[in-house]
Amino acid sequence: MQIEKSEKRMGQGKSALPAWFWAIPLALLLGVALMIVFAPEERTLGSGIRSVYLHVGLIWTGLFGFAMTAVLGIGVLLTEKRPWQHWFALVSWVALGFYAAGIFMSMVASADNWGAVFLQEPRMAASLNGLAVATIVLVLGSWQPWPRLRGAMAASIIFVLLWLNLRAELVLHPPNPIANSNATPIQLTFLLVTLLFILLATWLVWLLHDRTA
Repeated sequence: MQIEKSEKRMGQGKSALPAWFWAIPLALLLGVALMIVFAPEERTLGSGIRSVYLHVGLIWTGLFGFAMTAVLGIGVLLTEKRPWQHWFALVSWVALGFYAAGIFMSMVASADNWGAVFLQEPRMAASLNGLAVATIVLVLGSWQPWPRLRGAMAASIIFVLLWLNLRAELVLHPPNPIANSNATPIQLTFLLVTLLFILLATWLVWLLHDRTA
């Protein structure tokens, strides 16, 4: 009798997510795919810009996530409240995942447009170093028991990433694709792809929240 009651309580602990919730990532990924297929080509790169669209969208989504991590980390530093800690942890790891995916797509774009992956290219090296720093900071932070220190550590990630990338010399890597492009359709494509990835990251954070709350 006690076992049956316990199983019943466990079954009622979490409500099943509605079907439309699972349709969201499919719709977002379909939107990204359609954007890439019908996106305008660039005069120099031609169709090679398609992999660049993905690279930029993923990287910027990761950076946006780390910016939100900084805001939440400062909240943890100042208040040490559990809701801040909960959302801070979810957002930081999702941001890391998208940033890592953006670096992988950078390698794909490099091979696609330059014929090889140049790990010593300054911007690529800066991105890899930033990924290593972010991973180490989040792992070390998860091992120590002081939430305020954990919040301060993770809040620093976005500043480290920006510093590493801004000081890196542009050798093969092009300048900012939106600010320096003269083609409005290309600029809009970069923005829309990034927006779709940010929405996908938001969905993933909410899913993790539902599974861990």
